[in-house]
Amino acid sequence: MANKTRFLTVREIENAYEVKILSETFNRDVDDEVHSVIGMLFFQTRSHIQLDVTSLRYLPLDFINQIVALARDLRAKKRVLVLVGVPYSTYHYLKRFRLTKLFFQLQDGMVRRRFQNPLRPTEEFRR
Repeated sequence: MANKTRFLTVREIENAYEVKILSETFNRDVDDEVHSVIGMLFFQTRSHIQLDVTSLRYLPLDFINQIVALARDLRAKKRVLVLVGVPYSTYHYLKRFRLTKLFFQLQDGMVRRRFQNPLRPTEEFRR
């Protein structure tokens, strides 16, 4: 599939392709690579797509809008987008505007398992 990616890993899983973002920050290079790989998977396969964004600290609004548009396009083609590891703020945004129904929900859910509230001190700063 896509052997020469710097910021992504792409692998075929059961009935789907998993795209995992490896970068911790979202920049233009990551956006271009994600856009090209997802576009290739959308047009050249008939499989579902699983997008894992666990490593990203936040998702910009432009990227969220691209993900929502991709989910709508996949729905029109009778396929689904599985979104894994989104930050709580992104999940809250999707839930607020009732967009979570566009995505297939895994048993573990869409949100990261460990949520760190930036307003509360971490364990190392507590006394």
